[in-house]
Amino acid sequence: MLKVWAIAFNTFKEAVRNRIFYILLIFAIVLLLFSGAVRELTISAQEKVIPSLALGCINLFGLLIAVFVGIGLVYNELDKKTIYTIISKPIDRWQFILGKYFGLLLTIYVNILIMSVFFYFSLYYQTYTSDETLDKLFGMNREMDGWQYLMFLGGAVGKSFLGALKTLAFMPDAVTANLQIVILMTCLELAIITAFAILYSSFTTPTLSAILTVFTFVIGRCNEDIVRYSWYLERKGLPEWSAVVKNATAGNPDFVSQAMLLFKYHAAQFVAHVAPNLKIFFSDTSYRALSDPPVVVDRYAIAYGIVYSALILSLAIVIFRRRNFK
Repeated sequence: MLKVWAIAFNTFKEAVRNRIFYILLIFAIVLLLFSGAVRELTISAQEKVIPSLALGCINLFGLLIAVFVGIGLVYNELDKKTIYTIISKPIDRWQFILGKYFGLLLTIYVNILIMSVFFYFSLYYQTYTSDETLDKLFGMNREMDGWQYLMFLGGAVGKSFLGALKTLAFMPDAVTANLQIVILMTCLELAIITAFAILYSSFTTPTLSAILTVFTFVIGRCNEDIVRYSWYLERKGLPEWSAVVKNATAGNPDFVSQAMLLFKYHAAQFVAHVAPNLKIFFSDTSYRALSDPPVVVDRYAIAYGIVYSALILSLAIVIFRRRNFK
């Protein structure tokens, strides 16, 4: 495993030097810090605006890093011919794939860690500078001179960073209750997407890898809807293939619509069973985390994320082993 971690840390260093990583990270932090402005534009449920927006940003930008950084990790080694130097050393191909995967995953998780700090800071800052807090400290008139106001803001900033660090140390309070569980579910979801990015990068071009990775994410998020669609088709009544063939041989034009119905049903069933069900990471946790604490960690979702990622990585290793670099 030492070779795997050596490749992983080298991959992490390469990803950190990538300009796209910094562009995405800076853009995400700006969105998190200015999420309070969006809060002021809402009429109701203002306390849920910042968490909802921030959690969406963390998920989205983690996905973008997996796509834009991950799709070229394996392909670039092949394109630059550096793969010959790597495989000439006592490094197995499975170690190379796992190293690339864990390096990219480390990059994504560091990004999530940084965004989480600013996310928690934004939550605490909005709490310490809310109208209710100002009313309690200074009364309804809120008479403050310049120095008092600066000291108040400085104290709010300091307490907000301390609160953010305390939450990262697994000591959340009423402000950040349950949000760590949602971020954990995001990390598991991105572990699966990262595995797919490595898989696609092992046998195709970066452009096609990006398209396939995004499609996998969208299908995974819509997995339960695809299952419901197949149930809807089943309730409509599915004909037998023998009846379709009989109508086709008899020249009955209804066989076309019957064949399409069967095709859509089996295609939906196939996609629903093969594609990852990413909805299990957010089907209930995200909504409850913003309203009804406490939220219990879903052990099934954790096991599903680990096992599914391992299966996709195994497939990537099998494909990469069969590649001929000559």
